Amino acid sequence: MYFYSKIKQFPLEKNLIQFLSIFSESFENNVISKITISFKNNIISENIIDIEIKAIYIKPFVSKNERKLSFVFRYPTKDITKNYDFFEAKELISSLIGVQFLQADLFLQNASHHLVFDKRGKSKLIKKELGSERKVEEVHNKIKKRIVEDAPFLRLLGVFTAEGKLKTDKQDKFVQINKYLEFFSQSISSSDISDNFEVVDMGSGKGYLTFAMYDYLTRILGKKAKVKGIEYRQDMVDLCNNLSKTAGFEGLSFVQGTIENAEINSSNVLIALHACDTATDEAIFKGIKVNAQIIMVAPCCHKQIRKQIKPQDELNLLTKFGILEERLSESLTDLIRALILEAYGYQTKVFEFINSEHTPKNLMISAVFRGLDEHKRIEKLNEVKALKSRFGINFHYLEKLLGD
Repeated sequence: MYFYSKIKQFPLEKNLIQFLSIFSESFENNVISKITISFKNNIISENIIDIEIKAIYIKPFVSKNERKLSFVFRYPTKDITKNYDFFEAKELISSLIGVQFLQADLFLQNASHHLVFDKRGKSKLIKKELGSERKVEEVHNKIKKRIVEDAPFLRLLGVFTAEGKLKTDKQDKFVQINKYLEFFSQSISSSDISDNFEVVDMGSGKGYLTFAMYDYLTRILGKKAKVKGIEYRQDMVDLCNNLSKTAGFEGLSFVQGTIENAEINSSNVLIALHACDTATDEAIFKGIKVNAQIIMVAPCCHKQIRKQIKPQDELNLLTKFGILEERLSESLTDLIRALILEAYGYQTKVFEFINSEHTPKNLMISAVFRGLDEHKRIEKLNEVKALKSRFGINFHYLEKLLGD
Protein backbone atom coordinates (compact mmCIF):
# COMPACT_ATOMS: atom_id res chain seq x y z
CA MET A 1 0.00 0.00 0.00
CA TYR A 2 1.24 3.47 -0.92
CA PHE A 3 3.75 4.76 1.71
CA TYR A 4 2.42 2.44 4.41
CA SER A 5 5.16 -0.16 3.94
CA LYS A 6 7.84 2.53 4.39
CA ILE A 7 6.91 3.30 7.98
CA LYS A 8 9.47 2.58 10.70
CA GLN A 9 8.27 2.97 14.27
CA PHE A 10 10.09 5.08 16.89
CA PRO A 11 9.21 5.90 20.52
CA LEU A 12 6.45 8.51 20.57
CA GLU A 13 6.60 11.89 22.34
CA LYS A 14 3.92 12.39 25.05
CA ASN A 15 2.00 15.20 23.28
CA LEU A 16 1.93 13.11 20.12
CA ILE A 17 0.56 10.18 22.14
CA GLN A 18 -2.19 12.44 23.48
CA PHE A 19 -2.93 13.81 20.00
CA LEU A 20 -3.26 10.29 18.62
CA SER A 21 -5.55 9.38 21.51
CA ILE A 22 -7.83 12.34 20.67
CA PHE A 23 -7.73 11.29 17.02
CA SER A 24 -8.73 7.71 17.89
CA GLU A 25 -11.60 8.77 20.13
CA SER A 26 -12.83 11.34 17.60
CA PHE A 27 -12.81 8.81 14.77
CA GLU A 28 -14.75 6.34 16.91
CA ASN A 29 -17.35 9.04 17.69
CA ASN A 30 -17.49 10.18 14.05
CA VAL A 31 -16.77 13.86 14.81
CA ILE A 32 -13.70 14.43 12.64
CA SER A 33 -14.11 17.12 10.00
CA LYS A 34 -10.58 17.13 8.60
CA ILE A 35 -6.87 16.85 9.49
CA THR A 36 -3.97 18.78 8.00
CA ILE A 37 -0.31 17.87 8.35
CA SER A 38 2.04 20.66 7.34
CA PHE A 39 5.19 22.73 7.96
CA LYS A 40 7.71 20.46 6.34
CA ASN A 41 10.85 19.72 8.34
CA ASN A 42 14.02 19.92 6.26
CA ILE A 43 15.96 17.36 8.29
CA ILE A 44 17.00 14.07 6.74
CA SER A 45 15.52 11.04 8.49
CA GLU A 46 15.18 7.36 7.67
CA ASN A 47 11.48 7.71 8.49
CA ILE A 48 10.75 10.26 5.74
CA ILE A 49 8.35 8.62 3.29
CA ASP A 50 8.88 11.06 0.41
CA ILE A 51 10.89 14.26 0.69
CA GLU A 52 8.89 15.93 -2.10
CA ILE A 53 5.59 15.97 -0.16
CA LYS A 54 4.72 19.52 0.95
CA ALA A 55 1.60 18.81 3.03
CA ILE A 56 -1.08 16.18 3.65
CA TYR A 57 -4.84 16.70 3.87
CA ILE A 58 -7.02 14.03 5.45
CA LYS A 59 -10.80 13.55 5.49
CA PRO A 60 -13.07 10.71 6.63
CA PHE A 61 -15.41 9.00 4.18
CA VAL A 62 -17.67 5.97 3.93
CA SER A 63 -17.24 3.29 1.26
CA LYS A 64 -19.42 0.17 1.21
CA ASN A 65 -20.53 0.85 4.79
CA GLU A 66 -16.91 0.99 6.00
CA ARG A 67 -15.44 4.19 7.42
CA LYS A 68 -11.99 5.08 6.11
CA LEU A 69 -9.69 8.07 5.75
CA SER A 70 -8.71 9.72 2.48
CA PHE A 71 -5.16 11.15 2.34
CA VAL A 72 -4.28 13.80 -0.24
CA PHE A 73 -0.49 14.05 -0.55
CA ARG A 74 0.34 17.53 -1.88
CA TYR A 75 3.39 17.69 -4.16
CA PRO A 76 4.81 20.81 -5.87
CA THR A 77 3.10 19.94 -9.17
CA LYS A 78 0.49 17.28 -8.35
CA ASP A 79 -1.72 15.65 -5.73
CA ILE A 80 -1.88 11.93 -4.99
CA THR A 81 -4.89 10.54 -3.13
CA LYS A 82 -4.75 7.28 -1.19
CA ASN A 83 -7.25 5.68 1.19
CA TYR A 84 -6.47 3.88 4.45
CA ASP A 85 -8.38 2.13 7.18
CA PHE A 86 -8.19 3.57 10.69
CA PHE A 87 -5.20 1.56 11.95
CA GLU A 88 -3.11 2.19 8.84
CA ALA A 89 -3.96 5.90 8.98
CA LYS A 90 -3.04 6.17 12.65
CA GLU A 91 0.37 4.56 12.14
CA LEU A 92 1.09 6.74 9.13
CA ILE A 93 0.13 9.92 11.00
CA SER A 94 2.26 8.97 14.01
CA SER A 95 5.29 8.41 11.78
CA LEU A 96 4.99 11.79 10.06
CA ILE A 97 4.40 14.27 12.88
CA GLY A 98 7.54 15.54 14.58
CA VAL A 99 9.74 13.94 11.94
CA GLN A 100 8.89 14.96 8.40
CA PHE A 101 6.30 17.57 9.43
CA LEU A 102 6.18 19.92 12.40
CA GLN A 103 2.44 20.58 12.72
CA ALA A 104 -0.79 18.59 12.74
CA ASP A 105 -4.24 20.19 12.98
CA LEU A 106 -7.23 18.06 13.93
CA PHE A 107 -10.59 19.77 13.26
CA LEU A 108 -13.66 18.36 15.02
CA GLN A 109 -17.30 19.41 15.09
CA ASN A 110 -16.94 21.77 18.04
CA ALA A 111 -13.20 22.05 18.70
CA SER A 112 -9.78 21.84 17.10
CA HIS A 113 -6.50 20.39 18.39
CA HIS A 114 -3.12 21.64 17.16
CA LEU A 115 0.11 19.74 17.72
CA VAL A 116 3.21 21.86 16.98
CA PHE A 117 6.88 20.80 17.12
CA ASP A 118 9.91 23.05 17.00
CA LYS A 119 13.10 21.96 15.23
CA ARG A 120 14.61 20.79 18.52
CA GLY A 121 11.84 18.24 18.90
CA LYS A 122 9.92 20.03 21.66
CA SER A 123 6.14 20.13 21.24
CA LYS A 124 3.00 21.76 22.52
CA LEU A 125 -0.61 20.68 22.13
CA ILE A 126 -3.22 23.44 21.86
CA LYS A 127 -7.00 23.07 22.00
CA LYS A 128 -9.36 25.68 20.54
CA GLU A 129 -13.12 25.75 21.03
CA LEU A 130 -15.14 26.53 17.90
CA GLY A 131 -18.05 28.96 18.01
CA SER A 132 -20.35 26.80 15.90
CA GLU A 133 -20.37 23.14 15.00
CA ARG A 134 -18.21 22.26 12.04
CA LYS A 135 -19.98 20.02 9.57
CA VAL A 136 -18.48 16.54 9.36
CA GLU A 137 -17.73 15.76 5.73
CA GLU A 138 -17.73 12.21 4.50
CA VAL A 139 -16.94 12.61 0.83
CA HIS A 140 -15.47 10.06 -1.54
CA ASN A 141 -14.65 10.68 -5.19
CA LYS A 142 -16.55 13.97 -4.91
CA ILE A 143 -19.84 12.07 -4.58
CA LYS A 144 -21.92 12.90 -1.53
CA LYS A 145 -23.58 10.26 0.59
CA ARG A 146 -26.59 9.06 -1.39
CA ILE A 147 -29.95 7.50 -0.64
CA VAL A 148 -29.03 4.53 -2.80
CA GLU A 149 -25.41 3.43 -3.08
CA ASP A 150 -24.21 0.19 -4.66
CA ALA A 151 -27.62 -1.51 -4.92
CA PRO A 152 -27.77 -4.72 -7.02
CA PHE A 153 -30.17 -3.17 -9.55
CA LEU A 154 -27.55 -0.51 -10.37
CA ARG A 155 -25.22 -3.28 -11.54
CA LEU A 156 -27.97 -4.85 -13.66
CA LEU A 157 -28.66 -1.50 -15.31
CA GLY A 158 -24.98 -0.92 -16.01
CA VAL A 159 -24.49 2.03 -13.66
CA PHE A 160 -21.97 0.05 -11.60
CA THR A 161 -19.54 -2.63 -12.74
CA ALA A 162 -19.88 -6.23 -11.59
CA GLU A 163 -17.20 -5.41 -8.99
CA GLY A 164 -19.33 -2.60 -7.54
CA LYS A 165 -17.50 0.39 -9.02
CA LEU A 166 -19.36 3.37 -10.44
CA LYS A 167 -18.77 3.65 -14.17
CA THR A 168 -17.25 6.94 -15.25
CA ASP A 169 -19.82 7.53 -17.99
CA LYS A 170 -22.68 6.85 -15.55
CA GLN A 171 -21.73 9.34 -12.83
CA ASP A 172 -24.30 11.90 -14.01
CA LYS A 173 -27.01 9.23 -14.11
CA PHE A 174 -26.09 8.13 -10.58
CA VAL A 175 -26.34 11.73 -9.36
CA GLN A 176 -29.68 12.11 -11.13
CA ILE A 177 -31.11 8.93 -9.60
CA ASN A 178 -30.21 9.96 -6.07
CA LYS A 179 -31.34 13.55 -6.47
CA TYR A 180 -34.67 12.32 -7.77
CA LEU A 181 -35.05 9.92 -4.84
CA GLU A 182 -34.31 12.81 -2.48
CA PHE A 183 -37.24 14.80 -3.88
CA PHE A 184 -39.40 11.68 -4.11
CA SER A 185 -38.82 10.95 -0.41
CA GLN A 186 -39.77 14.52 0.50
CA SER A 187 -43.05 14.20 -1.41
CA ILE A 188 -43.82 10.91 0.32
CA SER A 189 -43.15 12.45 3.74
CA SER A 190 -45.60 15.29 3.09
CA SER A 191 -48.32 13.04 1.60
CA ASP A 192 -50.97 10.89 3.26
CA ILE A 193 -49.62 7.66 1.75
CA SER A 194 -48.31 5.33 4.43
CA ASP A 195 -48.18 2.01 2.58
CA ASN A 196 -49.49 0.17 -0.49
CA PHE A 197 -47.89 2.42 -3.06
CA GLU A 198 -49.24 2.23 -6.62
CA VAL A 199 -46.75 4.05 -8.82
CA VAL A 200 -47.03 4.70 -12.55
CA ASP A 201 -43.97 5.99 -14.40
CA MET A 202 -45.12 7.36 -17.75
CA GLY A 203 -42.36 7.27 -20.34
CA SER A 204 -40.06 5.09 -18.26
CA GLY A 205 -37.34 4.73 -20.91
CA LYS A 206 -34.49 2.49 -19.77
CA GLY A 207 -36.04 2.28 -16.32
CA TYR A 208 -33.31 3.85 -14.18
CA LEU A 209 -35.69 5.87 -12.03
CA THR A 210 -38.45 3.24 -12.17
CA PHE A 211 -36.13 0.61 -10.69
CA ALA A 212 -34.82 3.16 -8.19
CA MET A 213 -38.32 4.00 -6.92
CA TYR A 214 -39.23 0.34 -6.45
CA ASP A 215 -35.96 -0.40 -4.65
CA TYR A 216 -36.36 2.67 -2.44
CA LEU A 217 -39.96 1.91 -1.49
CA THR A 218 -39.52 -1.81 -0.82
CA ARG A 219 -35.92 -2.32 0.30
CA ILE A 220 -35.14 0.98 2.03
CA LEU A 221 -38.58 2.01 3.35
CA GLY A 222 -39.94 -1.53 3.71
CA LYS A 223 -43.27 -0.63 2.09
CA LYS A 224 -45.61 -2.61 -0.13
CA ALA A 225 -45.44 -1.28 -3.66
CA LYS A 226 -46.53 -1.96 -7.21
CA VAL A 227 -44.61 0.08 -9.75
CA LYS A 228 -45.49 0.11 -13.44
CA GLY A 229 -43.40 1.66 -16.20
CA ILE A 230 -45.10 2.68 -19.44
CA GLU A 231 -42.77 2.87 -22.45
CA TYR A 232 -43.44 3.15 -26.19
CA ARG A 233 -40.41 1.12 -27.32
CA GLN A 234 -41.15 -2.60 -27.09
CA ASP A 235 -37.45 -3.54 -26.92
CA MET A 236 -37.06 -1.36 -23.81
CA VAL A 237 -40.18 -2.92 -22.27
CA ASP A 238 -38.82 -6.44 -22.84
CA LEU A 239 -35.38 -5.53 -21.52
CA CYS A 240 -36.72 -3.89 -18.35
CA ASN A 241 -39.12 -6.77 -17.63
CA ASN A 242 -36.25 -9.26 -17.93
CA LEU A 243 -34.04 -7.18 -15.64
CA SER A 244 -36.89 -6.85 -13.15
CA LYS A 245 -37.21 -10.64 -12.99
CA THR A 246 -33.46 -11.02 -12.57
CA ALA A 247 -33.51 -8.49 -9.72
CA GLY A 248 -36.39 -10.33 -8.02
CA PHE A 249 -38.59 -7.22 -8.15
CA GLU A 250 -41.96 -8.97 -8.15
CA GLY A 251 -43.98 -5.76 -7.95
CA LEU A 252 -42.18 -3.99 -10.80
CA SER A 253 -43.46 -4.37 -14.37
CA PHE A 254 -43.30 -2.59 -17.70
CA VAL A 255 -45.92 -2.33 -20.46
CA GLN A 256 -45.85 -0.97 -23.98
CA GLY A 257 -47.82 2.21 -24.58
CA THR A 258 -47.79 5.98 -24.86
CA ILE A 259 -48.64 8.62 -22.28
CA GLU A 260 -51.56 9.79 -24.41
CA ASN A 261 -53.11 6.33 -24.87
CA ALA A 262 -52.27 4.69 -21.55
CA GLU A 263 -55.25 3.73 -19.42
CA ILE A 264 -54.60 4.43 -15.75
CA ASN A 265 -57.29 2.97 -13.51
CA SER A 266 -55.57 3.35 -10.17
CA SER A 267 -52.45 5.16 -8.99
CA ASN A 268 -51.52 7.13 -5.89
CA VAL A 269 -48.18 8.24 -7.38
CA LEU A 270 -47.79 9.35 -10.99
CA ILE A 271 -44.42 10.26 -12.50
CA ALA A 272 -43.50 11.62 -15.94
CA LEU A 273 -39.95 12.77 -16.53
CA HIS A 274 -38.97 14.57 -19.73
CA ALA A 275 -42.31 13.96 -21.44
CA CYS A 276 -42.27 16.08 -24.60
CA ASP A 277 -44.53 19.13 -24.92
CA THR A 278 -48.22 18.30 -24.28
CA ALA A 279 -47.39 14.74 -23.14
CA THR A 280 -46.56 16.33 -19.77
CA ASP A 281 -50.09 17.76 -19.68
CA GLU A 282 -51.53 14.33 -20.54
CA ALA A 283 -49.63 12.86 -17.59
CA ILE A 284 -50.80 15.57 -15.16
CA PHE A 285 -54.38 15.15 -16.43
CA LYS A 286 -54.32 11.39 -15.86
CA GLY A 287 -52.86 11.90 -12.38
CA ILE A 288 -55.62 14.34 -11.42
CA LYS A 289 -58.32 12.06 -12.81
CA VAL A 290 -57.22 9.03 -10.75
CA ASN A 291 -56.81 11.21 -7.64
CA ALA A 292 -53.08 10.55 -7.39
CA GLN A 293 -51.71 11.76 -4.06
CA ILE A 294 -48.36 12.63 -5.64
CA ILE A 295 -47.71 13.93 -9.15
CA MET A 296 -44.13 14.62 -10.25
CA VAL A 297 -43.23 15.79 -13.74
CA ALA A 298 -40.08 17.14 -15.36
CA PRO A 299 -41.31 18.91 -18.51
CA CYS A 300 -39.48 18.78 -21.82
CA CYS A 301 -40.23 21.03 -24.83
CA HIS A 302 -42.83 23.80 -24.63
CA LYS A 303 -44.05 24.22 -28.19
CA GLN A 304 -47.78 24.48 -27.54
CA ILE A 305 -47.63 27.82 -25.71
CA ARG A 306 -44.74 29.31 -27.68
CA LYS A 307 -46.79 29.28 -30.88
CA GLN A 308 -49.45 31.43 -29.22
CA ILE A 309 -47.51 34.02 -27.23
CA LYS A 310 -48.32 37.62 -28.15
CA PRO A 311 -47.51 39.71 -25.07
CA GLN A 312 -49.39 42.94 -24.50
CA ASP A 313 -47.82 46.41 -24.55
CA GLU A 314 -44.19 46.71 -23.41
CA LEU A 315 -44.10 42.99 -22.52
CA ASN A 316 -43.73 42.36 -26.23
CA LEU A 317 -40.02 43.13 -25.77
CA LEU A 318 -39.69 39.79 -24.00
CA THR A 319 -40.06 38.04 -27.36
CA LYS A 320 -37.57 40.22 -29.25
CA PHE A 321 -34.80 37.62 -28.98
CA GLY A 322 -35.42 33.96 -29.75
CA ILE A 323 -33.67 32.54 -26.69
CA LEU A 324 -35.62 34.84 -24.36
CA GLU A 325 -38.89 34.00 -26.11
CA GLU A 326 -38.13 30.31 -25.59
CA ARG A 327 -37.45 30.80 -21.88
CA LEU A 328 -40.59 32.91 -21.52
CA SER A 329 -42.72 30.19 -23.12
CA GLU A 330 -41.18 27.57 -20.81
CA SER A 331 -41.85 29.68 -17.72
CA LEU A 332 -45.44 30.48 -18.70
CA THR A 333 -46.21 26.88 -19.65
CA ASP A 334 -44.97 25.50 -16.34
CA LEU A 335 -46.42 28.33 -14.26
CA ILE A 336 -49.88 27.64 -15.67
CA ARG A 337 -49.43 23.91 -15.00
CA ALA A 338 -48.53 24.68 -11.38
CA LEU A 339 -51.52 27.02 -10.95
CA ILE A 340 -53.92 24.44 -12.40
CA LEU A 341 -52.56 21.80 -10.03
CA GLU A 342 -53.15 24.21 -7.13
CA ALA A 343 -56.69 24.77 -8.42
CA TYR A 344 -57.28 21.03 -8.15
CA GLY A 345 -56.16 20.80 -4.54
CA TYR A 346 -52.44 20.12 -4.88
CA GLN A 347 -49.70 21.80 -2.88
CA THR A 348 -47.26 22.50 -5.69
CA LYS A 349 -43.55 23.23 -5.89
CA VAL A 350 -41.48 24.17 -8.93
CA PHE A 351 -37.73 23.79 -8.53
CA GLU A 352 -34.47 22.78 -10.14
CA PHE A 353 -34.42 19.00 -10.40
CA ILE A 354 -30.65 18.75 -10.77
CA ASN A 355 -27.78 21.05 -11.74
CA SER A 356 -27.83 21.88 -15.43
CA GLU A 357 -24.34 20.38 -15.79
CA HIS A 358 -25.92 16.94 -15.34
CA THR A 359 -28.96 17.30 -17.64
CA PRO A 360 -30.19 19.97 -20.08
CA LYS A 361 -33.79 19.78 -18.82
CA ASN A 362 -33.74 20.33 -15.09
CA LEU A 363 -37.11 21.69 -13.94
CA MET A 364 -39.35 19.64 -11.67
CA ILE A 365 -43.00 20.22 -10.81
CA SER A 366 -43.94 18.33 -7.65
CA ALA A 367 -47.53 18.24 -6.41
CA VAL A 368 -48.99 16.63 -3.27
CA PHE A 369 -52.77 16.46 -2.85
CA ARG A 370 -54.16 18.49 0.05
CA GLY A 371 -57.89 18.53 -0.69
CA LEU A 372 -60.25 20.53 -2.89
CA ASP A 373 -61.18 24.09 -1.98
CA GLU A 374 -63.72 25.71 -4.31
CA HIS A 375 -62.71 29.25 -3.36
CA LYS A 376 -59.05 28.51 -4.05
CA ARG A 377 -59.98 26.74 -7.28
CA ILE A 378 -61.72 29.84 -8.61
CA GLU A 379 -58.85 32.06 -7.46
CA LYS A 380 -56.19 29.99 -9.22
CA LEU A 381 -58.17 29.62 -12.44
CA ASN A 382 -58.66 33.39 -12.50
CA GLU A 383 -54.89 33.79 -12.18
CA VAL A 384 -54.48 31.50 -15.18
CA LYS A 385 -57.03 33.54 -17.12
CA ALA A 386 -55.20 36.79 -16.32
CA LEU A 387 -51.85 35.35 -17.42
CA LYS A 388 -53.28 34.14 -20.71
CA SER A 389 -54.84 37.53 -21.37
CA ARG A 390 -51.64 39.43 -20.63
CA PHE A 391 -49.52 37.24 -22.88
CA GLY A 392 -52.04 36.66 -25.68
CA ILE A 393 -52.45 32.92 -25.01
CA ASN A 394 -55.66 31.35 -26.31
CA PHE A 395 -55.52 28.13 -24.30
CA HIS A 396 -53.22 25.84 -22.35
CA TYR A 397 -53.47 22.17 -23.32
CA LEU A 398 -53.97 21.03 -19.72
CA GLU A 399 -57.02 23.31 -19.47
CA LYS A 400 -58.44 21.71 -22.59
CA LEU A 401 -57.98 18.21 -21.19
CA LEU A 402 -59.65 19.15 -17.90
CA GLY A 403 -62.46 21.06 -19.59
CA ASP A 404 -61.76 24.33 -17.74
